[in-house]
Amino acid sequence: MVDQLTVTEHDLRTMLGVIDRGRNADPEELFPRDLLRALTDLVPAEHISYQVSRPLDHEFIGLELVGDVADDLDDGWEDLFWRSYWEGETCCRPQLTGDYDTVWRMSDYLTERQLADSIVGEWLRLTGVRHEVAVPLPVRGAEDRRLLLFRLSGRDFTERERLLLTMLRPHFIEVLRAHERRRAGVPDLTTRQLQLLRLVADGHSNTQIAHRLFVAEGTVRKHLENIYERLGVTSRTAAVATAFRRTYSA
Repeated sequence: MVDQLTVTEHDLRTMLGVIDRGRNADPEELFPRDLLRALTDLVPAEHISYQVSRPLDHEFIGLELVGDVADDLDDGWEDLFWRSYWEGETCCRPQLTGDYDTVWRMSDYLTERQLADSIVGEWLRLTGVRHEVAVPLPVRGAEDRRLLLFRLSGRDFTERERLLLTMLRPHFIEVLRAHERRRAGVPDLTTRQLQLLRLVADGHSNTQIAHRLFVAEGTVRKHLENIYERLGVTSRTAAVATAFRRTYSA
């Protein structure tokens, strides 16, 4: 019998395919829609959304949605949404706990009976959602950013599916950062260049960066020269400001 948390070679190949679909997305998209579509091959869901909001202000910033969702909501739906958001720990878990890393399911906090008697349940009945799993992404100021997967019927999301989403989360973050750099008109940098530049942004010297990356200090200087050329800048400060002006807080 295969353990419920076993990750297969097929899973890993599918995960690579999901991330690959995040490249070269339309700059008009808040988050690569092709990636969201591909994700349903790994974790089946009727719809997936990338949601940006300011929970403390009860304000939506943006939404990128793939799949079916109720489009005939009555006036006042936002009031119901925010009431359900702040009820208990189901939706506002990151704000309450400060944990923006852990993938969580609605059923982690509410049984079916509790859900039926809650404001969250009222909201879900309105939208037709039965099961939900959330993948929190790093905040940007007061903005909350997350991926949400919904099932309108059938079984809940499993622990194995939660594990797959947890494994993918760091890659979602990198895809988001790269996509936002493209949206901001910032030239793409290699993974190594970005890794090095984040260390620069954190205040590390060339010597410290060399030790952290297990390379020669001259290699660090060469990487920086290539970064300057690609970004069209001449200093460490300008490189950080240009590369991360919209995404370093991501």
